[in-house]
Amino acid sequence: MASKLLAGAERLGNDAKLKALPQLRKAAKKVAKAVDVLMGTAPAPRTARPRR
Repeated sequence: MASKLLAGAERLGNDAKLKALPQLRKAAKKVAKAVDVLMGTAPAPRTARPRR
């Protein structure tokens, strides 16, 4: 009895994981694009400090 309940819960957990994969893939693409933008952006120019 308990093994049937546990097996059913495990299947539901696996189904939820598989459903989340497209969302994970979409989020990973967004992060990759953001990193490309950050890595491609030129660094800000350094300003000289005024002498005292």
